[in-house]
Amino acid sequence: MKCEKLSARQLAVAVMVGGLSAGAAAAGRSDWRWLLAAAALGTAAGWLLLRRMGGRPLHPVLRALYGGWAVVLMAQALGRSAGRLQPAEGQGSAVWLILLLAAPLVWMGWEGDGAFFRAVEVFWLGTAAAAAAILLLGLPRVYWAWTLEPGGSWSGSLLAGMLPLSAGLYALPHLYKVEKGEDGPRRGVIWLGALGAVCAALGLLTAGLLSPAVAAQLDGPFFTAAGLLGDSARLEGLVSALWLLPDLTWVGLLARSWGEKRLPALAVLAAAGLAVTGAAEALPSDLTGAACLALAALTAALPPGQKK
Repeated sequence: MKCEKLSARQLAVAVMVGGLSAGAAAAGRSDWRWLLAAAALGTAAGWLLLRRMGGRPLHPVLRALYGGWAVVLMAQALGRSAGRLQPAEGQGSAVWLILLLAAPLVWMGWEGDGAFFRAVEVFWLGTAAAAAAILLLGLPRVYWAWTLEPGGSWSGSLLAGMLPLSAGLYALPHLYKVEKGEDGPRRGVIWLGALGAVCAALGLLTAGLLSPAVAAQLDGPFFTAAGLLGDSARLEGLVSALWLLPDLTWVGLLARSWGEKRLPALAVLAAAGLAVTGAAEALPSDLTGAACLALAALTAALPPGQKK
């Protein structure tokens, strides 16, 4: 079956939107200065990996590793989203929310890659508007002395910064589907660097509105900080709902690492089952970031596959 061609812009937009899901989770729990350092290191690594891959598929061993780790990352995202939407309810409510969040992704998994990436191009507009509004409203209200206080260890912050950038890692399996003649590598590096900078800005904003000490004691400090911008919990709920776009994009991008046809739908079902158990969320954030870093190192070490 002939693979469906994609554009470099579609992949870049999916990386940006999906990466903001993990970026919001790291905001307030990591030092924004180390998130910025992670953005620089991750962008350089992304440039090297793009040149290494050369538009070829992943090594077969890497495809298996990507798919297995994607289930863990998807389960974390589904559990995080469900807990954010209904924090006051019991476990039974969280289970139903996980299943409801997974349902459209399972349906989308039955469609081709092109349908998913075209939908993300639409999601991008809403996500960009929401992120820009939060930063423009929040930065003038930041208490800058709080931004200079340490917010977590440097190693934990650096590893946490690698997680949103791993959205670029999961775009690599689709590079061979990009139309010839497009300036994919340069476009991808620019968008990856922009993603890292925005994630660091979200961390700075959260620290400056709440203080690192307070943010460390909260679940989802970024969304609490967003609620302060409107002096009402209603804005926090609105931002939480809008951030479902990055969450769903992140899960959908990860699911596509399983391959084509109906496999992404099966990936989402496996992730939903793992999310219901809560096992993935129990993993330390340092371990999650380190695993993504190890996956990037293996991608650089193993030779790419052959073009079909």
